[in-house]
Amino acid sequence: MEEEVYDKIFDELINFLKQSHDVFGLKEHKSKHLINEVPTAALITGVNMPDHNTIYSNLFNQLKDGITPYIAQLASKDCPNIKSLLAKLVGQLMQTSDMLDDDEDEIDIKKVPCTMSVLCSWYHHTTMKTSPVKKQSKSPRKRLSKAAASDVSFPQFPPIVVIVEDLEGFTSPVLQDFIIMCSQNIKQLPIVLLFGIATSVSVVHRLLPQHVSSLLSIEKFQSKSSTEYLSEVIQMTLLNPDHPFRLGHKVFQLLLDLFLFHDFSTTSFIKRLQFAMMEHFFSQSASVLCCRQQDVASRVQKLNKDDVDMILQLQSVKRYIPHLKGEKQVLIKKNLAEAKIAITEMANVMFSHDTTFVPIMHCLHIITRSLPKHPLGKQLRELYAMCLEMSIVNTEEYQHANNLARMFARDELISFLGQCEVKLKSCSKLNAEADKLDDFRTRLIKLGDSCNDFVEEEEKAEPEPIEETKETGRREKTTLRSLQKKLMESAKKSRKLTKYEALRDDCMTYLQEMFRNYLKCPQSMPLYEVYYCTAVSEVRHHINASPRAALQTALSNPHYYLQCKCCKTDSGRMVESFPDLCIIYKLHLECGRFINLFDWLQAFITVVKGGSSENEDENTEEDQVLHARFIRAVSELQFLGFIKHTKKKTDHVARLTWGGC
Repeated sequence: MEEEVYDKIFDELINFLKQSHDVFGLKEHKSKHLINEVPTAALITGVNMPDHNTIYSNLFNQLKDGITPYIAQLASKDCPNIKSLLAKLVGQLMQTSDMLDDDEDEIDIKKVPCTMSVLCSWYHHTTMKTSPVKKQSKSPRKRLSKAAASDVSFPQFPPIVVIVEDLEGFTSPVLQDFIIMCSQNIKQLPIVLLFGIATSVSVVHRLLPQHVSSLLSIEKFQSKSSTEYLSEVIQMTLLNPDHPFRLGHKVFQLLLDLFLFHDFSTTSFIKRLQFAMMEHFFSQSASVLCCRQQDVASRVQKLNKDDVDMILQLQSVKRYIPHLKGEKQVLIKKNLAEAKIAITEMANVMFSHDTTFVPIMHCLHIITRSLPKHPLGKQLRELYAMCLEMSIVNTEEYQHANNLARMFARDELISFLGQCEVKLKSCSKLNAEADKLDDFRTRLIKLGDSCNDFVEEEEKAEPEPIEETKETGRREKTTLRSLQKKLMESAKKSRKLTKYEALRDDCMTYLQEMFRNYLKCPQSMPLYEVYYCTAVSEVRHHINASPRAALQTALSNPHYYLQCKCCKTDSGRMVESFPDLCIIYKLHLECGRFINLFDWLQAFITVVKGGSSENEDENTEEDQVLHARFIRAVSELQFLGFIKHTKKKTDHVARLTWGGC
């Protein structure tokens, strides 16, 4: 699924990398690189850092599938200087099956000079040599891997792709030296640079002076924003009728908030979605029915009486049963076979609702996404979240959007109806609705120049309703809102409608009725708990973790995680069976800003020895072991950020945190 998300940008990148040195080795190549420019692709990936590894790994795999076997990935943490960069570059490029003998697993890169001249010699040796019959490897595993590698056909002079994953992390001198080296050897090596940029292309000019940046022939590739990738992921998972699992309103909103306010990572969103699915199937016993529609009947037949009773006790089922006939209600409670038939029917009702829910929601989004201030949201996920919470037609936002939609121009309405018709035709159950929208669209087109003609009285389909008021003794209170409503109604009655306005009102009335019938809140459907994950507290507890609270709980009460009897004590007490780090932590809570290491050591020894006051030689082996344990525990506490070294007092450490367990 991740490859499908990044498919378009990968196609453009691969075409650029393939054509960058398409004439290498020919006479045209020398004339093409008279100015020694290095082909460079600037890939704008965005700030969604967890997704970068996925992007580069997928791109690496696609390049290996027929473009080039010579790919190097460079990260700033591994390249603090030009020497380390060249070592990484040469090491990754030369570790190929062509350079390995039958008895070698890898080349000892320490024995190879890491220079560009060595790289040029290696490249021409591997590409210009003839291809005699290779010796069979003694190892079947190596022979199999080489055979698999030989199945992929590469061009005679495949390009050398150097992927710089995080350009912002590299220092300017290292980049300058590397680019100058690549430019000087571009006629001998078909090098292509791929810069991974999280911000903007201007970072290239910020890191490189003009005489270096002029050596690059840069082409920009802008990946879609992470929010667009998120919409595609939601469309392929939660809005796909082939996948019965869904998220409840609160869980869906939680995952959206974590995405929008934390990391903008679709990879993390997918992992959270997987965890929510795991939590749903683990905690909800009735989730055994969360399967494809054709498998529901067989699974229902395998249910025993306890399982059926448990399903009948679900809140959504309890709300649905009273709507059935009286005789059927009695049979469901008494007859197991009838109960299974009813559960199967309820599951089919849920599947039918999900099948029609998504296309109709798409239609509503098409009509309302361009409205001013976007009352129903600009993105489909916003509308979907609102539909999960309650019936959308009963919200104030929908009423406001409906009023704005009744002012569409004719061309806009024709375009929207055409898009809605395409969405409805994707579902066979909505063919009648699609035909009705096509009829409205045809009538709007046929109006032509007569759309501004007024409707005659006899052409009105329905007479205006006459309001009947009851005579009461009390006078109705007039408010600003009621007065505004009365004035608008009177203005509508006094003003004659044009033919287009009358047809538009009929069309919007039909759409409103369609939305009311099909966009019912999923919470009102039977077996809602089976197909929708609603365990928001459990999902939030595990996904939106509090590391500081968990760390303090583990250090102050190790029994909470270890679950051992020896560590189970009253709150505040310490026993010798506690882990050394827990003892050190609880002792440091009793100290002030500065902690004397010698006193801390003596207190630690006292606790570990169980408070024994026997006089023992200080140089015994046991004391040396205790000293080592103490030093290790203090180092771990420093690593966790609770203490630090200080120069204000000799043999003291400073405490960095306050507050106990």
